[in-house]
Amino acid sequence: MFKLEQCILCGECLLQCQWMDVDLDQAVKWKKLMNSGQHAPALDRCITCYGCNEICPQKANPFDLIAELQEKFCRFFPEESIAATEQKYTFSGELRDIPQVDRVMTTCVFGKDEAALIQGELYNLPKVGGKPYFCWLLFSHMGVESIQRKHAGDLVSNLAKTGAKEVVCFHDDCYAMLARLAPEYGIDVPFRPVHLAEYLVEYVKKNADRIKPINLDISYQRPCASRHTPEKEHFIDELFELVGVRRVKRVYDREKALCCAAVKQLLGMGDPAEDQEKNILDAKKSGAQAMVYLCPMCRNNLFVAAQKNKLPFIFIGDLVRMALGELSLNIG
Repeated sequence: MFKLEQCILCGECLLQCQWMDVDLDQAVKWKKLMNSGQHAPALDRCITCYGCNEICPQKANPFDLIAELQEKFCRFFPEESIAATEQKYTFSGELRDIPQVDRVMTTCVFGKDEAALIQGELYNLPKVGGKPYFCWLLFSHMGVESIQRKHAGDLVSNLAKTGAKEVVCFHDDCYAMLARLAPEYGIDVPFRPVHLAEYLVEYVKKNADRIKPINLDISYQRPCASRHTPEKEHFIDELFELVGVRRVKRVYDREKALCCAAVKQLLGMGDPAEDQEKNILDAKKSGAQAMVYLCPMCRNNLFVAAQKNKLPFIFIGDLVRMALGELSLNIG
């Protein structure tokens, strides 16, 4: 939720944006227009990476305002296309075989297409997934945030039917929805969302005597949804330390992270290939032997640039499986 009373019109949210080139006067002028509910060029140039929410020194959540105004002024997709996409992810049946447990993992819609990432002892806990558990953040990337908001309550309700006290989120977007967005929509979340990195840290600590350090220099591809919940970033660093990988210092990391940039193409804002290449080359030049990713979509969208520059990908959960000896390290 945008907090108008906290905005001091410093312009930092637009000035520091990595996807638009504006000076301070422009940034302040555009922000004044948006704060008053008017159109500004920033709306047409925003690729919905959520970065400005983290950048804002006043924590006013400027992206939330941008999302609202993009829906008002910038129809990136025809109504029929939006409706078809919403229908694709809408569950209208009856939930069956719901586990009744204290802790459950939601795999969002990745249970089938990314089944290889959810294997081994690490994931030996009850799971739910598929359309009833889709987190809906896709729609803020499409410029129709109201659809995301519309379905958030159903997601929470379906997860609550498990009776779980904790819900481990396989996907970063799910955690962002449950930990930050749903509560801001006024939805009561009757369980504690657990980020995948927190779960992995907990697992490694419980099995510390079995862990063999991987000894690898890696870059981290930080998902765009992590901008919503930067407070959990310390779990990422702790996990890397526990399994013996070193996160290289590079330009496009942490608050300056580049998203996978695929949304540029989705919104008709140009070919993201140059931006993706810049991201991968930054990792290579910083000495990374591999790129660790959390979101499978990041991997898919950066794959061509990474393959071209011979930078292998490793899923964050697979780091733990490697440290446990369940998977071999193969980055040749």
